[in-house]
Amino acid sequence: MEKHLQRDPLELVARMLVGGSFRLPTEGRGSAQPLTSADVAGAVAMMRDPVAKQAVLAVARRGEGASLVALGRAAARRMMRQVIHERRAGAKPALRLDDAADRWRMRLVLQDAVNDLVWPEARAAAQDAAKAVKMRKADYLRVYAMAASTLRQALDDGRQEFKVRLFAR
Repeated sequence: MEKHLQRDPLELVARMLVGGSFRLPTEGRGSAQPLTSADVAGAVAMMRDPVAKQAVLAVARRGEGASLVALGRAAARRMMRQVIHERRAGAKPALRLDDAADRWRMRLVLQDAVNDLVWPEARAAAQDAAKAVKMRKADYLRVYAMAASTLRQALDDGRQEFKVRLFAR
């Protein structure tokens, strides 16, 4: 099947919310079983990585409020590991995790990255976001880049895992 004709796995999750069923194009057989929303929901439920699962659901549903906060909370641990790894690698740390104010800043930056992942059209200017978090712009951008890469990786992992769970035979 050609690359541009393949469906994005997140489209299946989005269609699950609409209800009904739809057919996937297959070669040679016109009587393929349609995928139902139960198939899609089962594949989502079988996903093992909780951060990837929440990222997939938040992006597919264009989540708001509590679902975005839950995704940020789940991704916070991975973000903390990245900050610790950066510090051990010898780079000048943008945040110190032993400081409560820096941990709070990290969560705010992570929430900005979550909002931008789900709602990219409502992205705020970096200068304004850095001012709201009370960080220098350069430090904010470094932390934001780490948070955004963590979330993009979780989303890509979720797409792959969802595809494997749904289409594995």
